Amino acid sequence: MSLKKVEISIGLIKLKSSFVCLKRTSQPYKNFIEFPGGKKKNNETAIQCLKREIKEELDIKIVKSKFIASIKHLYDDVLIIINIFNIHRYTGQITSNENRDIVLFDAKCKLATLPTHNRILSLLKLPKLLKIITPENLNEATFENINLYKYIRLRDITYNTYNSSISSKLKKYYFKGGLIIDYPYNKDWAEKYSGVHFKSCYLDKFVHQDKHDKYLYSASCHTLNDIEISNNKLFDFIMISPILRPHDNFKAIGWDKFNLLSKESYLPTYALGGVSSKGSDLASCMYNNGFGLAGISSI
Repeated sequence: MSLKKVEISIGLIKLKSSFVCLKRTSQPYKNFIEFPGGKKKNNETAIQCLKREIKEELDIKIVKSKFIASIKHLYDDVLIIINIFNIHRYTGQITSNENRDIVLFDAKCKLATLPTHNRILSLLKLPKLLKIITPENLNEATFENINLYKYIRLRDITYNTYNSSISSKLKKYYFKGGLIIDYPYNKDWAEKYSGVHFKSCYLDKFVHQDKHDKYLYSASCHTLNDIEISNNKLFDFIMISPILRPHDNFKAIGWDKFNLLSKESYLPTYALGGVSSKGSDLASCMYNNGFGLAGISSI
């Protein structure tokens, strides 16, 4: 059975440390809060939909906005495609044209939120370039520009290896970003980290109900089956590989296959395997429905 698909656009408006939200007045999820926005009409683009819906709901005119990414969420038998924008500048005063309560959401807010709420906020944490460090590339050259990255993933690295061979290098080069560590090393990790990555062989070990909002959760995907598992488990993002260079028993899939797999993902996708930030790979990734690049050597 094919799913019914509905496409919407939503806008993130930040006032100091809070986001503008609206309280729902109808079922489903009555009295839950949601980001402003709504359903796209057949003749509209995503940005046209955003501008119309924000004007209708909040009585403001968008002057400057930026597309972040799209995610998908399955509500019963309806697949919602959510186009997410940051609204940086607008004219007018925010008010509800529909007599709905306006809620300023922050970390202290105790009101119930939609199932997609934290998924949307997690997108704001994601960088376009994700550096990967492995036990094979612990030389000084790897760390010279490490302070430029928001996150690095430590692939196949235990806490003991991190403590003895990596921690001091990160301090030497003033790295202030977050660490994404591999499952199951998080069980024995003795210092702060920002996310947990699950290789494709461990996808079944991830339990969505155990997610903690302060961590990012990601997965490695090589096949459509991997992506379908990741969709059901709702990771924050996935890495699709290998793109341009073969890895282990997997052949390079190229951008066309990456495009097809990214379209099936409910999550932001990173291209991994032979990609470089120094050429056109990031543009190719985004053109083919990807979010960013992940890599070891030339990211």
